[in-house]
Amino acid sequence: MPILNNNCERAGPTLIALLVFACLLFLAGLERRHLSNGNEPRVAGIAAEMARSGDLVVPRLNGRPFLEKPPLYFWAASTAFRLFGENTYTARLISALLAIGGVVIVFLLARGMHFSTRGAFISGFVLATSAEYWSLGRRCMIDMTLCLFIIAAMASFYQVVRSVRGRTFWYIGFVFSLGCAVLTKGLVGLAIPLSALTIWLVVTRNFSFRPWLTLSLGSALCLVPAAAWVWLLCVELGSKTVYQVLLANNFGRFTGGYAEHVEPFYYYFLKSPPQFLPWLLFLPMACVFHIREIRRHGRQSPSFFIHMWFVVPFLLLCISTGKRTLYLLPLYPAAALFVGQAVGVVLEGKETPTNWFKIPAGALAWIAILAPVGFLGTHIHLKQPFTIWLLLSIPGFCFGLWAERRLSKKDFKGFLVTLAPALLALFLMFDTTIAPIFNQKESFEPLFQYSNKLKSEGAELCLLKPTERLDGAAVFYLGGRIPRFDDIEAVKKFMNSGKKTMVITRVGNIDNIPDIRIIKSFNIGNNTLVILQLKNLQRTGDENRSES
Repeated sequence: MPILNNNCERAGPTLIALLVFACLLFLAGLERRHLSNGNEPRVAGIAAEMARSGDLVVPRLNGRPFLEKPPLYFWAASTAFRLFGENTYTARLISALLAIGGVVIVFLLARGMHFSTRGAFISGFVLATSAEYWSLGRRCMIDMTLCLFIIAAMASFYQVVRSVRGRTFWYIGFVFSLGCAVLTKGLVGLAIPLSALTIWLVVTRNFSFRPWLTLSLGSALCLVPAAAWVWLLCVELGSKTVYQVLLANNFGRFTGGYAEHVEPFYYYFLKSPPQFLPWLLFLPMACVFHIREIRRHGRQSPSFFIHMWFVVPFLLLCISTGKRTLYLLPLYPAAALFVGQAVGVVLEGKETPTNWFKIPAGALAWIAILAPVGFLGTHIHLKQPFTIWLLLSIPGFCFGLWAERRLSKKDFKGFLVTLAPALLALFLMFDTTIAPIFNQKESFEPLFQYSNKLKSEGAELCLLKPTERLDGAAVFYLGGRIPRFDDIEAVKKFMNSGKKTMVITRVGNIDNIPDIRIIKSFNIGNNTLVILQLKNLQRTGDENRSES
């Protein structure tokens, strides 16, 4: 029995409005921030190298095979580079487009669950403006690809079970989405939806043939594309790659193979709530609503499917040894549906608004009002120009005031209409005016702008003991592979060729190296990187040649 059977509503205009909102939220100003000193430089470097080489089988990081992740994201990003050029905007474009796609699928899934059109809009709106989803949708990272295809897999399977028409289409969509999820990030792309869907079928006592056949056969078929890629990889690199691709990368992350990711069981309980701000404030109200719906309609309620989508993978990820907050990204669409439906029935007047709704809604309006003032103070204190701040803050401030006034008059439809542009202005204001101020401290761009200047003057550059991030940034910003060495003797041999060669490395790598001249240093994050020459290197090379 559907909870909100309003299929007669016209969803098209509402979907278009949500699509326009998401496009502005994720596509505007992507180039304003440099690639940060996180995974972005590494991922951008791998994609750029694939675009230049045309090798779609082996992702490479500065010439070395990079086998931690399957290649699907790199295929998409390298295609974007070939079409639109290599720049910061294009580097983030694929993630932004995938984030928009995820918002649209959540809207369509909500309609398939018989949410009202407004409830479906709010679900997509909540997902788009939740902190972690929005942040990763504007970064050059792999995780949004995984998130999109898990959303699509969950939505397709739900339709296979509940829809009376088009089951073949939904089955194909389920297999295709799972296959793309596995080809994006390995077996975790199968484990998250498979665990949630299996428990959902068992707890709802659905033991009919069709859903279990779909689940089992789909789970097997989705491995075919990844298996084909691994076979091609073995042909090119040898069978030893199978261990790294299948065992180390798929199971090592969950068994403690990556020591830097090992965290206690309760890690996600502490770290995940802030990732769902500002909608975390509405969770108490949503919990009350969905508990009541499950009691009313039983385990066949869409609310129960949403619960299983979030709770089962969450506990599975808690059990794993390796943990990172971004691993929870595919669960936030379930949280958005969870909050979106509950908020939707209040805004439609089908539920009496309580303080559990009024207080968070008022807080959102006041955040939209006060945040521009705080951002202005930051700009003045740091002596930054605030032209863009003015273009965004004035309409954001006005819409925030209007939203608060609509809320005080209990005009909930007007509140939603004015809150959306207020939050849009707030998010874009932060990412295009505030974040770039602090992002520069994490950026490799100044280092490689200076390096490109040295190259134009005839210098040849190499890397000494580079991190993966430095390797990727060098490939991305310098336009090609750059020699890299793991010890100073190899660097000396390279420089003895008589060419004007300079070394880029972390300052900690040169403590025991005599006779160096530091040309320039750069503070990037917690590290200091230097460009240096060896003072007596050329003279030593000449003496050696004379003796021989």
